[in-house]
Amino acid sequence: MVHYRRHKFGAPEGALKNKENFEGKPGRKTGRQACFPFRPLFRVVTVLVFAACLGFLAAGCSRAPRSGPAAPQAKLRVAATIYPLAEFSRRVGGARVEVVQLLPSGAEPHHWEPSPKDMMRLYQAQVVVFNGAGLEPWAVRVIPALRARGIRVVEAAQGLDLLTFAEEERLGVTFYPGGFPAPGGFPGHEARQRGGREGEEAGHAVPPAEGVDPHVWLDPLLAREIVSKLAGEFGAADPAGRADYERRARLLQKRLEQLHQEYAAAARSFRSRDLVVSHAAFGYLARRYGLRQVPVLGLTPEQEPDAATLRMVADFCRKQGVRYIFFESLVSPRVAETIAREVGARTLLLTPAAGLTPEEARSGLDYFALMSRNLANLKKALGG
Repeated sequence: MVHYRRHKFGAPEGALKNKENFEGKPGRKTGRQACFPFRPLFRVVTVLVFAACLGFLAAGCSRAPRSGPAAPQAKLRVAATIYPLAEFSRRVGGARVEVVQLLPSGAEPHHWEPSPKDMMRLYQAQVVVFNGAGLEPWAVRVIPALRARGIRVVEAAQGLDLLTFAEEERLGVTFYPGGFPAPGGFPGHEARQRGGREGEEAGHAVPPAEGVDPHVWLDPLLAREIVSKLAGEFGAADPAGRADYERRARLLQKRLEQLHQEYAAAARSFRSRDLVVSHAAFGYLARRYGLRQVPVLGLTPEQEPDAATLRMVADFCRKQGVRYIFFESLVSPRVAETIAREVGARTLLLTPAAGLTPEEARSGLDYFALMSRNLANLKKALGG
């Protein structure tokens, strides 16, 4: 038996050697002509069948929108810098929005800077939500370009009743055992001052950074104002969803009001008013509920206290009978543990809720869970 190796064009290689098989004798039909004696007619029929199929498909497609499901609604693209703003945006937007949070899990927000990938997310968004009040000094360099591209920019802290750290000290909301840090004496101060001036020149309400406290989301009533602002901006960007945004915002504001009532009720029974905390993040919370924060690390969590400050904080704790030293989930508890050992106190978690740890994210904790945990620890520490 002879085995032929198939040629790349489909004919057996052996057959190519036999010209009679391939080319045919004069007056004799070749193999391909013999197989298709009516090639012109075949082509006509093929074209007619193909045209009929196209007509059938076109008719089916034209009827599909009437019988099939409607095309999905394009979602409003929102980029939020920190966790609480992303959380509020998701709750206000619901299924109509797609929210990207720039600050990753486990990151501390005070000195975080966006990567090129984060910048791409900003430019791909339709609405950008940032906190302001000096928390994101990089934002003032980016906002003009975002607005020039037609992207709506929401500054959450704009228009709120803001405090500087110096004002908090004068009001008795904050007490620094080692004395108030001198201007420029804390990390990021120069960048924040420069950011504030640039923001003013560009027409944005970024307060000058002479120590403006940015942690507005820790006051549930200030958070309620932020939610109202988000609903208005989302509705302006997506008018068809305005009613839904407003409805969802009212529900969220109701929950924030309930949270406020829980804190207010607990604060009335506190026997102590002093919170010894990692850094001065709880000024708005303290102002709202009649408390006083005593920061150990200074105005930002990266600021290391010197030996004299540690000694004065320890003396304060002994004098006031402080039983618990609070630490933060995104900052090392080492300093809090050192003071606790020195004065015979214990440590408790009090989170600024600016971001989630990877463990908190995996556990599905949200803003309200974090604030409820904070309240439980405040009751334990302050005798509520």
